Amino acid sequence: MIKKAIVLLGLFSVIITFHSFINNIQAQADELTGPVKWYSFGEAVELQKKNPKPIMVDVYTSWCGPCKMMTTNTFGNPIIAKYLNEHFYSVKFNAETLDSVAFNGIVFKNNNPPETKRPVHDFAISILDGKLSYPSVVFLDADIKRIHTVVGYYQAVQFEPMLKFFATGIYKTTKYEDFQKTFVGEVK
Repeated sequence: MIKKAIVLLGLFSVIITFHSFINNIQAQADELTGPVKWYSFGEAVELQKKNPKPIMVDVYTSWCGPCKMMTTNTFGNPIIAKYLNEHFYSVKFNAETLDSVAFNGIVFKNNNPPETKRPVHDFAISILDGKLSYPSVVFLDADIKRIHTVVGYYQAVQFEPMLKFFATGIYKTTKYEDFQKTFVGEVK
């Protein structure tokens, strides 16, 4: 009887582990689907050379709750997604990826051993100036120079004016606070 219980418990553990593994794979796939067209950083840079427009980089981690909320609630908003797709090359970058990123002749890697609890990628460190906070959204201009980094979770209604502020180039002549005073958004 005890042997049967141990076998059943072991089998139950395997099923739970397998289910968790499948759910994790599905969650990772869901991050890159949905209404926003996500590119790798390399793809965005190449596309930008042919058709210049700003790049928005969403720096996230798989364990970050606010990152998941931003993906679902903010980037999942149809108005935000449509605007991103039309005016930006959107990049979703996992700050703990083991993939390499090449840019300006430099290859950025995650040089931490895989068993490191939270192995941070050199590209995340570079693009965030070492200020690792998730989610962080980095806006780059058409010359791939950083305009501004926005840290933390923002609802769609809060994020919309930021998108339009950086996409239109008005940031070059107007303070964000002044822009907000006259901004009329579509997101309700």
